[in-house]
Amino acid sequence: MIDTPPGNRYNTGHTANFISARALSFSIRRDSALVFSDEQERGICMKNWKKLLCAAMASCALTAAATLDVSAADAAPEPHKPVIGITWKSNTQDYTAFKKIIEMAGGIPVELPQVKSKDVSYNADGSVKKDCLYPSGMLKEEYADAIKDNRFDNTNVAEAMKGVDGVFFTGGEDISPSLYRIPQKEENLGAAINAARDISDYTLMSYCIENNIPAFAVCRGQQMLGVVSGATMIQDLPTYYNANSPEKEAAIKGVHRYTPQDPHDYVHHEVAIFNIPSHLHDIVGADHLEKVSSMHHQAVLNIKGTPLVQTAETIRGGVSVLEGIENPYRDFIVGVQFHPENDLKEVLINGKDPSGFCDTDTCLRFFRALVKAASK
Repeated sequence: MIDTPPGNRYNTGHTANFISARALSFSIRRDSALVFSDEQERGICMKNWKKLLCAAMASCALTAAATLDVSAADAAPEPHKPVIGITWKSNTQDYTAFKKIIEMAGGIPVELPQVKSKDVSYNADGSVKKDCLYPSGMLKEEYADAIKDNRFDNTNVAEAMKGVDGVFFTGGEDISPSLYRIPQKEENLGAAINAARDISDYTLMSYCIENNIPAFAVCRGQQMLGVVSGATMIQDLPTYYNANSPEKEAAIKGVHRYTPQDPHDYVHHEVAIFNIPSHLHDIVGADHLEKVSSMHHQAVLNIKGTPLVQTAETIRGGVSVLEGIENPYRDFIVGVQFHPENDLKEVLINGKDPSGFCDTDTCLRFFRALVKAASK
């Protein structure tokens, strides 16, 4: 509300709509020092009175307009900066670069705490106790089933999300196959499974979908979006290609990630963007994206029967790998299998040659889209 300056006899909030002649007459007497006795007022001819009234109206209107302009400028609030939560980490990964990227996009980054479930037993360091796990580290099915029930009141997820407007789901370890809609045995060839993070991310993703909280998910994050939504999964891409491609796993060498023996971590390849209405197509603005950063051996296989839509793919050896999904029934629940945050980190923060990475303007638009969605 705009404060009315002392001596102003009318509410400036209503001035533009209506000013009565009686109010103006009173204002003339007090503010313009045109004070007449009743007898003098009656003696003024109507013609002169109209002139005075018109002059007073013009003066008051200018004063009110100036007051409105100054007051509005003084009272204008700063644009709201949404708080973007970064999913809990249980390892030594440094999220400093992610925070800088979110700040570049106009958001306020925070690291979210671990989301725990009362259905599972934890050690003092937050890890899941061994009696809840298979030898591989995967959650036993009875505990996985409890997590999939999405009993949010049995977790601390609401507390963890207080004051948070959107979430960035990062990459990371493999997901417990016991959390799949149709549970599977662990066949990830020894890659790490972190059950504590599985519980935290699964619950958080479910909470975001349930409450229409904007989320941008990369790599493991996209896979978790698929798992929570009921998609079928590929546990190991080389194994899948050996079974489904005439070129076997050679078809994906240097495409989705280097072999564990190779000193590199990320590979770079092109992604085909589907020409359909989607957040991904709006962000990229083209039918392909070049040199995306990629490092994964698991993927979403099929989204049939889920609320998700596929938005991108990579085809090698006659086999398609799903590169983008989103939930069209929510404002902004977007997943990609690649890592735009890595390209931003390497080029804008670490100063590497941009020619070997995905276009950073495009990569930053992913985070700006998340921030924009979280601002609503």
